Amino acid sequence: MTTGFFSWVSMDIFKVIGVAVVGAVISVFLKSTKPEFVVFTVMAVGIMLLIFVLNSLTDVMDAFSSVVSKTNIDEGIFSGILKIIGIGYLTEYSSEVCNDMSCSSIAGKIQLAGKITIFLMALPVVTAFVEMLSKLAG
Repeated sequence: MTTGFFSWVSMDIFKVIGVAVVGAVISVFLKSTKPEFVVFTVMAVGIMLLIFVLNSLTDVMDAFSSVVSKTNIDEGIFSGILKIIGIGYLTEYSSEVCNDMSCSSIAGKIQLAGKITIFLMALPVVTAFVEMLSKLAG
């Protein structure tokens, strides 16, 4: 499980960096010749990078599941924490895409919506932790 994750980090990160650098060079070149295509280039590179990263997500999920099963943590807490992390990453990614397209106002609203969603999703997780601690203390 973790071996697959570490092999991704050591090998596929070069793919991610390569695609990102090539995409940045193409964007800079297009900015001076065909600026209307820069947005499409940035979006295509972003999608490619997202696909590279999402492919490794199964190894990470397996590692987290192993930890949960070994520690007897409630799967609802685990699921909630993973959803909160996912919302954080998706919010940041979406916000940066909007910033890349010079839509900082929309990016700010995405960040606010993400923070509110994370807060709402954290309430059951915090409640479960408090209940777990009260059981240990009592």
